[in-house]
Amino acid sequence: MTRGGERRMRFEAIGSAVRATAISVFLAGCGACTTYVPLADDYGGPYAWPEEGPSAFDEQPSQPIQVATDVEARTRAHFVVRQLELPPVEDSTKSIAFEYYDVDGDARTPVVMLLPIFNGQLAIPRFFARYFANAGLAAVVVKRGRDPLEALTAPNETIEGNLQDYRRVLDWIEQEPELDASRIGVFGVSLGAMDAVMLAGLDQRVNSLVIAMAGGDLSYLLANTNYRRVARTIDDMADELGMTRELLGARLDAAMKLDPLEIAPYIDAERVFMILTRTDAIVPFEAQQRLRDELGSPEALYLLTGHRLSVVFFPKLRNAAFEFFARRFGLESVAFNLH
Repeated sequence: MTRGGERRMRFEAIGSAVRATAISVFLAGCGACTTYVPLADDYGGPYAWPEEGPSAFDEQPSQPIQVATDVEARTRAHFVVRQLELPPVEDSTKSIAFEYYDVDGDARTPVVMLLPIFNGQLAIPRFFARYFANAGLAAVVVKRGRDPLEALTAPNETIEGNLQDYRRVLDWIEQEPELDASRIGVFGVSLGAMDAVMLAGLDQRVNSLVIAMAGGDLSYLLANTNYRRVARTIDDMADELGMTRELLGARLDAAMKLDPLEIAPYIDAERVFMILTRTDAIVPFEAQQRLRDELGSPEALYLLTGHRLSVVFFPKLRNAAFEFFARRFGLESVAFNLH
């Protein structure tokens, strides 16, 4: 080998060592940026649901489930992904589309329902769903049916419509013989997590709940987020109405009948695992912490990061979410160190 070749090999070896060291330091730093907090020792249980409490379902009885579309889309080593669609309910023109991660085996399987994020893209819920399915949990990835910005002009109709759609998917899960309807988990990130809180509080079929970057007080979030699409729409609406963001937020607050904060005290905190981001400006941290307080301070993982950079921690969140669901479902699993 020539001296030039030896020099290149030495440089490549040094470069590989530097990269490996940098990755190790980064991962070690990521570990130091997470704080695990168990369920509060003094938790006394959820509030009793009031006779005249909020409900999105009083006038919407369950309807027989008839699948409009069922297409086998992708086959993986341990599961098959099927594209399903439920027809619209009587008062809607929107069908309900979702992906079903059908795991191998004949036994009735626990299932995790993953709710859509704000922009409706599927990369994030699919990332978690694939992991759950590979680990033996069936998964259902619900696709977004409405533009979340509709909540600014018709807040109650939008929120209740979403919850009705999710309840229809729960109806389908309950009627599937291969799924265990007594072990249904719901998983959500950001907007999907806020919807998940309301769904879990209003539908007792939800056994367990994992929510990441969820905040309470939707009107406050709309008026204070720096998420560009929402902030720009809020500013335009405030200008048209001749009022500040804060006043517009107050108007929205007066109009909204359903909110995660209002429903949170009626959810059993033992069924909940939260992920909170301390430097978040999209879902401000104070809104996340307030929701945790109202939930009764459930088990939680705090990340020293913001909304977008939380993706760095997704592998850890994925493992932590699975461990929580496995515990709730009574499954054997390898303990994952959250500390």
